[in-house]
Amino acid sequence: MAGHHLSILFALVMSVLFILILRRFAHQFHFIDMPDTRKRHDGTIPLCGGIAIFAAFMLSGLLLHGTERLATPILIGFCLIALVGALDDRFNLRVVPRFAAQCIAAYLIVSSIHIQSFNLGAVIALDAMVLIVPLVAIVAILFIVGMVNAVNMSDGIDGLAGGYAAVALFWLALMANQFANAPTMLQSFLLMAAVIGFLSFNLRHPWHRKASVFLGDAGSTLLGAALATFILLLATGQNALPFPSLMWIVILPVVDTLSLIVRRMAEHRSPFSPDRQHLHHLLMDAGLSSASTTMVLVGLAVLCGAISYATIALELPVGLVMMSLAIPFALHTAFVRHMQIRPTVQTIHIPAPTKSTMTLPGATP
Repeated sequence: MAGHHLSILFALVMSVLFILILRRFAHQFHFIDMPDTRKRHDGTIPLCGGIAIFAAFMLSGLLLHGTERLATPILIGFCLIALVGALDDRFNLRVVPRFAAQCIAAYLIVSSIHIQSFNLGAVIALDAMVLIVPLVAIVAILFIVGMVNAVNMSDGIDGLAGGYAAVALFWLALMANQFANAPTMLQSFLLMAAVIGFLSFNLRHPWHRKASVFLGDAGSTLLGAALATFILLLATGQNALPFPSLMWIVILPVVDTLSLIVRRMAEHRSPFSPDRQHLHHLLMDAGLSSASTTMVLVGLAVLCGAISYATIALELPVGLVMMSLAIPFALHTAFVRHMQIRPTVQTIHIPAPTKSTMTLPGATP
């Protein structure tokens, strides 16, 4: 067990070390984020956080025993996701090649997961599950690709995507430990440690007024793929946990992404077109600061993870858990609707009096 603690500490230290090294070369290789009308940060920020997380996670994984390591197809899938994300950071790739690469990576990951044992609780009987394995595999691939883009879309303000990921990884590690899935527990803790190392540069706090490093698409897409993979690993195998309960852990970015896709398509726009209609943008429009918005949403993520854990610990009926997933959708829809119809405060400009019309106190106009 002491060796595992050293591996987790190694992931944290290496994440910090890689960031310190990589950000010195970020401008030279144009791995930087420039402010614009949508990105309202100050100055150019290095996009090396995700690469540092990936490198720290992969290196620390080498310290684990063979049975505790991720399968080779999963590692290849993660490498492909991170590589395409890094290329997108540098060259701004088109949507189609990015999406195609994500689908290939998701296929590699799913191919190494025992999808036949996918746990949907009592919603689908075991004998019926065997008959629809190809359909379940397709759903699993779409889930991975969806999470890749959901976490990527949530990476809009300092500390949010990393905060989401760290909280989700904590709950996944806790559940894996509780229900005897040691490999997934260790991998979740390793990645969480690497993310915490990154957050020390990205999260705003009284001693750190703005982010000095960004996650980049390499990091946000990798974290999305990892979260989806660890959820699928927990939802399959001998001690498989019900997938609907695990969905509560990542429900916030999932709800926000689905809502954005529906609203953009309703406006006859591409689902991947950029805008400022994310949940974090709407909270900031409502008056919260960037740091406060991150704290609120990460706090809600902690609550959602606790709900996930409670539904499993209390062995709640899966049908009830599935219906409960409608609650965050309803609350999100209500908030978005409120922000869309709220009255706009108009500022009335009163012209300053000219010299000819100014009247001195006591004078007769």
